[in-house]
Amino acid sequence: MYKSIMRTALLLLCTQTVMAQGFSGKVFTDSNGNNICDAGEAGMAGVKVSNGVAVTVTDGDGRFHLPSSPKTRFVFITTPAGYRFTKSFYLKADSSKTTYDFALMPVKSATTTAAKFVRLTDTETTMYNNWITEAKDYAKNEQADFMVHTGDICYEDGMKFHAKQVNTATMGVPVYYCIGNHDLVKGPYGEALYESLFGPVFYSFEAGPAHFIVTPMWYGDYAPSYTADDVLQWIKNDLAATDPAKPVIIFNHDLLTYDTLFTIRTDKDSINLNDHRLKAWIYGHWHINFAKQHGNTGIRSLCSAPAADGGIDNSASNFDVIGVDKNGISSVQRRYTYVDNQLTQVSPAATGVAFEGDKLLVSVNAYHTAANIRQVLFSLYNKQGQLLKQLPLQPRTDWNWAITTAVPAAWLKNVYTSTVEATTSTGQIFFRRDTFSLEKTNIPAITGPVWPEVLQNAQRLGVVPGVSNNSKGFHLLWSANTGGNIWKSSPICAEGKIFVGTLDDEGNHHSGITAMDARTGKIVWQFPTKNSIKHSISYASHLLLATDAEGITYALEAATGKLRWQHAGDMKSLASYNSGGVVQNGIYYTGAGKYMQALDILTGAVKWTNQDWSGGEGTPAAMAVQGDCLVTSSNWNHLFAHNLHTGKLRWKRSDEGIRFRSGTPAFYDGKLYVHGLNRLHIIDPANGRTVDSIAVEDALKTMTAPVVTDQLILISTATNGLAAYDRHTKQLVWRFVPGEALFYTAPYTQPSSATIESTPLCVGNRVYIGASDGYVYMADLKTGKAVSRFRTGAPVFAEMAIANGLLYVADFSGNVNAFAL
Repeated sequence: MYKSIMRTALLLLCTQTVMAQGFSGKVFTDSNGNNICDAGEAGMAGVKVSNGVAVTVTDGDGRFHLPSSPKTRFVFITTPAGYRFTKSFYLKADSSKTTYDFALMPVKSATTTAAKFVRLTDTETTMYNNWITEAKDYAKNEQADFMVHTGDICYEDGMKFHAKQVNTATMGVPVYYCIGNHDLVKGPYGEALYESLFGPVFYSFEAGPAHFIVTPMWYGDYAPSYTADDVLQWIKNDLAATDPAKPVIIFNHDLLTYDTLFTIRTDKDSINLNDHRLKAWIYGHWHINFAKQHGNTGIRSLCSAPAADGGIDNSASNFDVIGVDKNGISSVQRRYTYVDNQLTQVSPAATGVAFEGDKLLVSVNAYHTAANIRQVLFSLYNKQGQLLKQLPLQPRTDWNWAITTAVPAAWLKNVYTSTVEATTSTGQIFFRRDTFSLEKTNIPAITGPVWPEVLQNAQRLGVVPGVSNNSKGFHLLWSANTGGNIWKSSPICAEGKIFVGTLDDEGNHHSGITAMDARTGKIVWQFPTKNSIKHSISYASHLLLATDAEGITYALEAATGKLRWQHAGDMKSLASYNSGGVVQNGIYYTGAGKYMQALDILTGAVKWTNQDWSGGEGTPAAMAVQGDCLVTSSNWNHLFAHNLHTGKLRWKRSDEGIRFRSGTPAFYDGKLYVHGLNRLHIIDPANGRTVDSIAVEDALKTMTAPVVTDQLILISTATNGLAAYDRHTKQLVWRFVPGEALFYTAPYTQPSSATIESTPLCVGNRVYIGASDGYVYMADLKTGKAVSRFRTGAPVFAEMAIANGLLYVADFSGNVNAFAL
């Protein structure tokens, strides 16, 4: 007892001594990188230093002194632009230390006008995989200034793994971390382990023209020792010592506000960050790809899915690369992980040659995660090997490069060889050779009514009635690019046109609705939307209806693209909207939670608004309707059935894996077919009870609907392709397994996964399968054996469409491809 009292007394004495002495030290230029202030290495003036409460600035000799504080665990610097720390930007407060010295090395490639960084988030893994190497290589190849991880590293083992494998030494650039809710773990206090591995939970640094602030998650699995008042007071002190002309970028694990006013407020104090040139709030937590401009404030928020695996709402695995200039965010691009040397010649190819008018279309999909594609070169040779044309292609999206070129009539119907060379920013060259016949196919004129509503609804089930199909292979008729990526927006055909939506999860103004001539692919009109059109468009009464990721609904004239009306749903928080609405009897049903509404398609007038549920995560599951029953979903929440006419909730289900809502439900023969996590449920739509089911070994986290025919039930899986079950015996009949996904979308999936995210399409005795491996397959419906395949060179997520005797396939590169049946 006496010894314990003495130890406590000595500890208090040491603490009081440190507090009385404060913290002193020096910041110096470490010319030789040995972390020692050698003779001739000068101190650095004007560098900010903090004890976690107060902030001071070094004097002309690089020296500083900070007062003591009982809350101090670290002394840390704000690393200035143009420098990187030799060993660390922080030192643990220690009574045995007499000085706190920080070594900084100049970065020759740094500029004061711009900065670029790689952002990771929510990787939640203890397993080394390609995304780590790709992020490291990309940072090196594209000269990133730093790398930041915005939290959920995750749990004890995950944090230890990242501290060992994803750090400044291993990645080749300064690596900064934020603390997430799953990084607050059991210990003396929630952030204790994090601090032992990564240092302080709030701090700042500078790069290029900007000031970057890392802030902590307010809550987590275990309570933190810091308070909102602690963070708020430090931020105020940090910004008071910062050049007010600098744009401010803040990292946190979650979004501070969905609104326009970025205010941190406690019972004691507050700060309005809008008054301090806040330009971006960069966060994770939601496992989604989403960008938002917050009104007219000039503030952009950016969320990202994990680099390691697919997002909760089936967002693509990626890390984002963000550029900053004096005005804030200057550029954002996503680097989709696990894509290695992807190069595909879409046209001309052995499977078809596309023309735009009388000109040959050369279209190539090229992607490599670890480095940007800088140049794509197409060369055309005759049978004798003579070079006829050599053309540099132009980028149309982050995947697609293309050009059109005139060809003499005498060249047609002859066989040619082509080569494609894609050169990355590092000088690495990818090469592909193709041989094809240069033939122009005459596409028959479109006659009669096109795409009646019954056919549109039937396609949602994956079955096209009344169409025979004995095709033995794919033959490309035309290919056209929208200028933006296509995620889950199925081609809709009406009034002689094809309509698709494009996404923009970066805020680069690529989102919108595109109308193409259904016979030729020529773009007729394009309409820009505020945010991504992620899911399918609906058509009725000569109008197109679509809802973007911010819950804004657009009604456009199909003929002209003219906006008839626009309606902003009452979406006030995350998750973003990426589901598909549905039209029935002149009403458009769209939205989720408290902004799920029924809208008159002619006027936009609200017929009813859901009042019965809210919350959950975003889902790519589309709505489904039969009779007066409207079925919708909320991920990590429930499957809901509503009265179509009143919006009143009839029943909901969250048991047996049904709460994980990625897949669209499908009606067939009076029953509702619904994916659970590892089970297909056959539900009575009157009461929501399961009347039959099929246990499935593989995860059913894909954004597909079950396809039900007279004999079969087709189920798309996240890891093991397409499974066909006998509808009557519920026994497995056959399985079709495509190649490995180019990148990963189904929640938490990673290598190895043979993923299908596009609902298969049954036509006669064939089934068309769009896969994440960058191919479209045609298989025999009875046996599942592949008959033919077409290489798109980009994942196919959107449902395919049949109309006008053509098959329309939209892929992630932004291409819409038309094939003869």
